[in-house]
Amino acid sequence: MSVTASYSNSKHFNAYTGNQGSVAKSLAAKIKGGNTKSNSISNSSVTTAMTPPRSIQPFSLPVLHQKLTQYTRGSDRRQMLRLLKNPKEFPSSHVMKNVFVEDIAMAEREAAYERGALNGLKFMKVKDGCPGEPNKENEPMDSYFLQTLREICGHLCEMDGVVGSTDPMALYGGLLLRLCRSTSEKDALEEITPWLARDELIVLPLKRRHHTIAGKIGESKLAPPIDVELFVEMGDVHAKVTMTHEFGLFRKADLLSRGINEHRLIEWSKLLSKQKPLSSNQHKLLHDPAFTNMKPWIFLDVDVIERINFGRGTNVRFLNASVPNEKNSGYVR
Repeated sequence: MSVTASYSNSKHFNAYTGNQGSVAKSLAAKIKGGNTKSNSISNSSVTTAMTPPRSIQPFSLPVLHQKLTQYTRGSDRRQMLRLLKNPKEFPSSHVMKNVFVEDIAMAEREAAYERGALNGLKFMKVKDGCPGEPNKENEPMDSYFLQTLREICGHLCEMDGVVGSTDPMALYGGLLLRLCRSTSEKDALEEITPWLARDELIVLPLKRRHHTIAGKIGESKLAPPIDVELFVEMGDVHAKVTMTHEFGLFRKADLLSRGINEHRLIEWSKLLSKQKPLSSNQHKLLHDPAFTNMKPWIFLDVDVIERINFGRGTNVRFLNASVPNEKNSGYVR
């Protein structure tokens, strides 16, 4: 699949003036002048940017699965945490398939409800409502974060010496593909589930605002901000996009004992085999009061990271799974 996307719908690219324009110009000037963290990346790191991470030591998947089953049946949470923190037994980095988004307008709609950081500049104010709500007629699906991102794409493509990705709309569209949380979350679940889900365990996302069904009152807690880094190196525009997903490792026995419908648990297996968004049954599970008020047995943070060289049309996408100490301490299961 092509790394960049042709995105030429003019109604999504209105001209913006005022504060956001000055912010974008300031960021673009820093990128050109080398004053940002992103542009401080050395030539050697850029050369290796397309190299996917590798596990530190050889490991055995059957042994991992055996220990997962053993510690789950024995309710040994301490050993489970040690297992998942040991890179010799559970490699935290996994190479992922390229992102695929059918509806780029949907990706923009989702991104408009996201918090973000653009080369260290944070955008924490978000729109009211939820991504599933229809847009009002003649109202652009936009946010300060997206306005600034679009402005910077224009400034980068106008820089002297930039030889690739000279179309700001294509650059912006290529970034939008990586800002689609529903696609990124589904891809992360597809990747991590075969490693950790067993007969006794299931990996589920923690309910956040983007899971809210349109027209319904849902979770108000926001997902972690998306981190975007943009820089120019050797005439090419580069980007690094990091999206963090909050997952939980749940024991199926705990879910069933709380009254969760077993059919809804079975629905999650379909997530691994079909290219489609969450089904109605999966949404019902996330909105089930018994699930909403439940803490997972183990908290998991999964970062989906993609490095893109828009000039050369190359990219690498991978995930890093971690077991955060601050979330997994303070209570005993």
